[in-house]
Amino acid sequence: YLMLAAHRLHMPQPYALLNPGTGRETLLLDTAAIANESGSLNPKLLPSLKEAWPTASPLRQLNWLWQIARLWSDFGEQQVASSLLSNHQLRVHGSLVRLLELVIDVQSPTLRQLGTFWQNLVPTAQPSIRDFLETLCHQLNQGDIATTQVLIHCLDQAIATTANGYHTDYGLAVMTDQGPSRKRNEDACYPTSGTVQTHTLGPQAKPMERRPLLLLVCDGIGGHDGGDVASQLAIATIEQQLSPLLKQLAHQPQHDPATVAMALEQAICTANDNISHYNDQGRRQARDRMGTTLVMALVIGVHIYIAHVGDSRAYRISINSCQQITFDDDVAAREVRLGYGFYADVVNRPGTGALIQALGMGHSTALHVIVQRLILDDDIVLLLCSDGLSDYDRIEQYWPTHILPLLKGHKHKPVAAVTSLVQLANTYNGHDNVTVGVITGYLQTLKPPIVPAPTSDQVTSISTPSTPSSNPPVPLSSLSTLIPSEVVSIPQKPKKTGSIWPILFGLLGILGTVAAITIVFFRNAPIAFWPRSNPTPPEAIQDKIDQDIEIVGISDDELPSPLLTPRSYLQLSQPIDLLEGPQSTENSSNSLGQLPSGTIVQVLTRQEPAAEQSRWVKLQVCAVSSPGQPRRNNPTNLTDTEASSVASAPTIDDSAVTTNELNPLNSGAMGWVLEAQLAEVALTAEVLNCPPE
Repeated sequence: YLMLAAHRLHMPQPYALLNPGTGRETLLLDTAAIANESGSLNPKLLPSLKEAWPTASPLRQLNWLWQIARLWSDFGEQQVASSLLSNHQLRVHGSLVRLLELVIDVQSPTLRQLGTFWQNLVPTAQPSIRDFLETLCHQLNQGDIATTQVLIHCLDQAIATTANGYHTDYGLAVMTDQGPSRKRNEDACYPTSGTVQTHTLGPQAKPMERRPLLLLVCDGIGGHDGGDVASQLAIATIEQQLSPLLKQLAHQPQHDPATVAMALEQAICTANDNISHYNDQGRRQARDRMGTTLVMALVIGVHIYIAHVGDSRAYRISINSCQQITFDDDVAAREVRLGYGFYADVVNRPGTGALIQALGMGHSTALHVIVQRLILDDDIVLLLCSDGLSDYDRIEQYWPTHILPLLKGHKHKPVAAVTSLVQLANTYNGHDNVTVGVITGYLQTLKPPIVPAPTSDQVTSISTPSTPSSNPPVPLSSLSTLIPSEVVSIPQKPKKTGSIWPILFGLLGILGTVAAITIVFFRNAPIAFWPRSNPTPPEAIQDKIDQDIEIVGISDDELPSPLLTPRSYLQLSQPIDLLEGPQSTENSSNSLGQLPSGTIVQVLTRQEPAAEQSRWVKLQVCAVSSPGQPRRNNPTNLTDTEASSVASAPTIDDSAVTTNELNPLNSGAMGWVLEAQLAEVALTAEVLNCPPE
């Protein structure tokens, strides 16, 4: 579940594990495949794919199969591809395929089995795609289609043909605002704030209306030293990089999805390098570097491309759901993707909201741009925003009142929704700049054409999509009309007289071979024991996280001791007073009692202090050690398993026990201590759970 967290649109997310290590574990799943019927006291599971299939439109049927094909490889890598072959597990929520839960593979399923499973859908497929689907299943069964790349390409071609039978109307509105508490606006957007647009694609559209729709939202990092410069530079660079592609698509909407995705990634990388170059020219290092987050949407007919870097977000809103498309590039998300913890737990730890990447922090070779694609087969709303709106779950709270009306008859009026969302952010958040962009998409069915069945010759001729020719980076000097004058003074990068790529690839190949040999012969642990998606050892990952936190401007005094993170267990090496509240230790009436050395406690929360005040930590007592009791003995109120874990803790010197202890405290007691005092006496302890108060 954690390794597949990026597929949050299609699968539930793990929330908590109950009774770990007991043999009676229960995994709680969030965002499960349950119908969200307002006011219903009897929630129901979403309909299965098989149940909803006969009444779906041909575009939706192809869309469902396309989503399954795109999930196949990642699910197979995590050995849960069998989930995509189960009528019970496969559910649908409007346009989206949803999994009820993940099923572990007994044997690795093949594309042949997928073809056999899809064969059962052929009799009730829409007439315009029935022959295509039957032939596709036959080619899967025969092994003619042996890779998911070929399968996805076939489905893409079928979707492109079917889309000619639909008429699409899009509306766009975008607005950025300084907010009530900031002195300047470091956000930026494209088109310019206050823009309202309409776009049309289909047989009835006029040639001038058939242009793609582009929306960009950036949130600058770097304060008065350049956050606004970075966000504006990113907008200007990406818009100019994509301009030739947008003009081409306006005349010829048919396109290769892989080519468009590559063009988006290249444009974002160019923007990153322009900002990074500006930082290098100014000799900006670590937290002094300016940067920006980015989220963008490019709409071409029924294809919606979403790209992002950082924590600016994109949401998909349908008539019955609101779902976050993007996955924040922060420490919490990285911990989840590496399999280190549940998001509900990790997100509450101090420092986990820090960004792990943003545009401008380094060279684009170290940048991981995420590009996703959605297929429009029904009316939807796309919301792109900076964290000035998304913080504190404001979108999840207010989408029914502020966004849903756009899907209930208020067509082509997204400007009203944008205005109300900006006001909402300033009223209920107000701590940051806010930028909001809304795209409404409405689909009208005309007459879907017959999709031709793919021939064997066509299938065998399909190869992995080739890398498109890259657009040359736009020189910074050509952006003088789009960005502040202080940026224009950046010297242009020297032109290259020859290609060095063959040399670089050769060196990389040699270095890779040497590294592989070194790992095999000199690692203490076998490679097979490393996390699958994590080729570096955990200590190196933590070092990288620490560096990332430093880059985005979190000071050292804001980072807690690793022992003092919420939900961690500690054993006290010295007695310490437990107080009723985070007040002065000079107030003796505030003391609940003294915890003797050897006591096991759990960290519940850390209080964020006001300026120039000390930080306090709230603890819960798990087991109290009596004075003079050997510290290696099993503490009271612990299970055998817990006692075994505690026994592995470091030895505590009995001579440290004082005789003037206050009233002893029992398990379950809760109170506060100064973080600085606790850090001096805290040792690691492993306890499965803490007894309730």
